[in-house]
Amino acid sequence: MNECSEAPREAAEVTTSAGHRLHIRHATPGDLHLVNQFHAQDCSPASRAARYHAGRSRIRASEWRNLTHPDKGYTVLVSVPGQDRLVGLAHLFWQKSAPPEVAILVADDWQGIGVGRAVAGWLVGLATAHGHRVQQAYIVPQNVRALRLAQHFGAVVDHVG
Repeated sequence: MNECSEAPREAAEVTTSAGHRLHIRHATPGDLHLVNQFHAQDCSPASRAARYHAGRSRIRASEWRNLTHPDKGYTVLVSVPGQDRLVGLAHLFWQKSAPPEVAILVADDWQGIGVGRAVAGWLVGLATAHGHRVQQAYIVPQNVRALRLAQHFGAVVDHVG
């Protein structure tokens, strides 16, 4: 059975702890240009390295097709309602022999105001709706914010690097 077939794929809205409303929608293969623009214009090399554990400036088309394939999990885009510009990108990946992996990238200008926590809460709710009470995150030890976020949601943390 396809785990993703039971959960709705419609958009949602969440509010950060700082009171910012955010729009979350499921990514499509056609969003690659928007996502690569987000990486290049809104995320510093340090932010991208913290997310990908490597120096990357873009996602290749073949990777994006994989990331947006419904059997792999969920990839979502985060924006301010009514705006096309992204403030975040997040993933909930199904894994065969481990809890689902949660991964989040937040635009530099939007870090530290609760975007990651709001999006992670939404993803954890989605994972829970699929019967997964525990999630997994791969985090470099220096990424204190991500470690705190993972601890808050009870994620299994695997240190990378």
